[in-house]
Amino acid sequence: MMTRLLLLVLAIALLPAGEAPRSAFFNQKVSARTVALNQPVRVELTTVPKQVEGVNIEAAIADAVTLGGGQLWRLIGKPTSQTDDKTRTVRVSIILLPRQVGDAPLPVIPVSWLAGEQVAEFGSVKVEPQLIVGSDVKPLPAELTAVSGFAWGAKLDELKDTVGATTGDAERSTAKPKPGLELGFRRGELVEAAIEASDLTLEAARASFLARWGSPQIEEAGAITWVIGWTRITAAPAADGKGVRLSLAREDLLARAVSAKITDKVFGLLEAK
Repeated sequence: MMTRLLLLVLAIALLPAGEAPRSAFFNQKVSARTVALNQPVRVELTTVPKQVEGVNIEAAIADAVTLGGGQLWRLIGKPTSQTDDKTRTVRVSIILLPRQVGDAPLPVIPVSWLAGEQVAEFGSVKVEPQLIVGSDVKPLPAELTAVSGFAWGAKLDELKDTVGATTGDAERSTAKPKPGLELGFRRGELVEAAIEASDLTLEAARASFLARWGSPQIEEAGAITWVIGWTRITAAPAADGKGVRLSLAREDLLARAVSAKITDKVFGLLEAK
């Protein structure tokens, strides 16, 4: 393997200045070609030494995933890059979660740290409509489309008689239709929810949460998070320390609300005549 790397690096060094090799990357790896909706996919790529200075490799990859694959894949954590001390080859790695079921092309990554405007393509992954929980296969849970019978994206105007009084304003409002249940609306659309269970600790509830959603994709101090498709679920101690708060959000609907706000507050002023 080391011999191969050295030969490739030598070949690149002998190319005329400014000329990119026909294939300047190798060892492209995709951890799995078939996954459940809650299973991450690791994508790795090794390239020849960096040819373009001033490029932040991690930021370039993150932007490429957001802009080119954001409707199909979610980046977990930050991309990583490592430069080999001897060969100076660059190895990059990203972890992705699928957004929806079906055949999902992986993001195309512009290899902007190399000359020649090259891109790395990784093919597709088949995403099954199921969850993997330990060694078991389970159906997709109801909370991916609704919470307590309230459909994600439902309009507040159509739910007023059901959810009761709200607090807030047209931009952001909250309703509490049932004890322990809170619904969050952005621009009149249901995008968030929270459930509080008193007299319950996160440690006691963890096993039940794992049995329902599988392994969490994000663990931080005092909180664990699952991302299943477009739905984010975070379990953490309640603010008063006497229970567990389960926060749910539809990331696609939140992004749409933020985009609309930016259009109104920023782009609308830029384009005003």
